[in-house]
Amino acid sequence: MGIPRHDRNPKQPGKALGASLNELVYNCAPASSFALEVLVKALIGTSVLIVMGAVMALTTAGCHRGISEESAPPVLASHSEGSVDWTRSWDAAVKKARSKNRTILIDFYADWCIWCRRLDATTYRDPKVVAFLTDRVVATKLNVDKREGRSLSTKYHVDGLPTILLLSADGRELGRIPGYMPAGQFLDRLNQILGTASR
Repeated sequence: MGIPRHDRNPKQPGKALGASLNELVYNCAPASSFALEVLVKALIGTSVLIVMGAVMALTTAGCHRGISEESAPPVLASHSEGSVDWTRSWDAAVKKARSKNRTILIDFYADWCIWCRRLDATTYRDPKVVAFLTDRVVATKLNVDKREGRSLSTKYHVDGLPTILLLSADGRELGRIPGYMPAGQFLDRLNQILGTASR
């Protein structure tokens, strides 16, 4: 009998895990079952807390592939915007993109999103990123906790924050950046999506 998988009961993983480990304890070591039972229950409690902490971190931190909490830049206290001139509505972004013949960049964010704040505090303050966004795209920010942001995030299947979409003026998705990226990687990804050489 092996150790059971954690996903046997997705609605109550701790309960299924606890029951299976209790069975394992009683079947393998009846003489010292009380001590093992206490140890197993302590481990289950710790596991549940660790899983809950991980879930909370992922829900609030969004998607931040490859960036550890220790290596991530510090968070500013507010949702700062650097010197990027952000458009705040979809209609205004489309109108501007059509008149200037530019791609629309939408940064889907929420005020509670830590990685969104890090993106604002670091990447969007980098002079090369600011220049790229100013010269090449219609930079747009939409809060997913407000009606327009929620509606468009649903339409474009945004499932984590921050998510940056690059769209044509007619709303066709050209590419996306899921999560926080430092300035250099962010520019490389933008250039890759838009098919241009780095400036």
